[in-house]
This record gives sequence, C-alpha cells and structure tokens, in this order.
Amino acid sequence: MLAVMRGAADAEAQIFATFELGTAAGQPDAAAVFGSQLITLRNNQGRAGELAEVQRANVDAMPHIPSWRAVLARLYSETDQLEQAREQVDILRANRFDHPRNSTWPAYMAVLSDAVRDLDDSSAAAVLYERLRPVATQVYVTSGINLCGGSFGLYAGMLAACLHRWDDAERHFADALAMNERLGARPYVVRTRRAWASMLLDRNALGDAARARDLIAAGRAEAETLGMAREIVRFERLAERIASS
Repeated sequence: MLAVMRGAADAEAQIFATFELGTAAGQPDAAAVFGSQLITLRNNQGRAGELAEVQRANVDAMPHIPSWRAVLARLYSETDQLEQAREQVDILRANRFDHPRNSTWPAYMAVLSDAVRDLDDSSAAAVLYERLRPVATQVYVTSGINLCGGSFGLYAGMLAACLHRWDDAERHFADALAMNERLGARPYVVRTRRAWASMLLDRNALGDAARARDLIAAGRAEAETLGMAREIVRFERLAERIASS
C-alpha cells in the first residue's frame, strides 16, 4: 500500500510478493487486494487500459458492489472513452449514487469523482461533493491496509471545481497538496497539481494562468520522474490551453 502510494520503483514487485504471501497464508481476500492494488498502480502509470477486460469482468461478476462500476467508469475516462464512462456513471446515478459506508466507500467516492470531473458532470458532482466534503481533510484509505490514495481533499477539490465553487476548490487543493507532500504520496501530489491547474484555467481570473503554469511545470516534472504517462499527456493539454489563450 505504501509503495503504491509513494510511487516507489519497486511497487509492482511488492504487490506481487504480497499476493504470493497472502495466497500461501490462505487469505481469502488476497486476490481482491492484489487486483485493487494493481489497478491503482496501472492507473498511476497511465496503463489503465491494459486491465479493461478484468475490470469489465469484475462489474459483471459483482454487480452488487458499486465500487467496481465506479472503477470501470474511471478507467473509461482515463482512456478518453467518455461516452462509455458516462454510461457507467448514469447506471450509478439511477440510485442517486447510494453506497453503504463500508470499506469500499472511499474508493468508490475517489474514482467516481475522477470520472465525474472528466465528464464535467455537475449534477453528479453536486451529490458527491456533499457526501465527500465532511471528510475532505482526511486520508483516503480502503480496507485498512489495501489502498491509500492520499488526501480526500484532491477529490473534493475536483468536485467543487466542477460546480464552479472556486474558493472551496482552492481550499481543498491547498489542503490536499500539503497533506500529500507530508505523506510522501508523490503520484497524488502530481494529480493535485494537475487538477488545481485545470481549475485555475477554468476560472481564468487575474493571475490564474501564471499560477497554473507553475503548477504544470512542477507537476509534469514529477510525473516524468515517476513515469506517469497519462498525467504527462494531461499536463501537455493544459499547457496547450495556456498557449492558445
């Protein structure tokens, strides 16, 4: 969990070693933990599409677990398949994004927030933001020792930005960046800088472009160090927005 959160070079080796240990010990959730950690790693690497068939199979096999559908929606948005992402979000919207407050709720909220922001779905963001806002200053952890996605403030900030609640978004991003730096959650420092830069360009107030440029430069440099291919593409798109404005 910590290796993935920190973007460690040996994170993949640790995931496989943990799976082997869990399997040998007869842990019944070893496969689920392995899958969720590998999905997170591949997403951070910009290789989410490699696990598309596995994630679709999870949704088909476990339709009663809405977090798997949220993960699939995020996969589609991460790979620029926005119509497919919207289809999955709409299925979850049918019951007002209801999800029990259990060990998979944090992952559900985080990955669904990613997809909703990519879709610029303000109606979904309005529902999710009110549920996420009370825990925005907390750390996103699932199943105790399974996944850690840094600060919930990143996801709250994205939802607030989708709603054009600029002051709230700024506060969440500032909190998230500070917490993720303190945690050493380097992939989530990258994502926070990218999401914050995007919000500044959307708001387009005096000085926002210059601030966004600084966030893009720092975020892209870290993304290149960590090998976050998808985030590099996103930073390039943001830089193109500034260049064409």
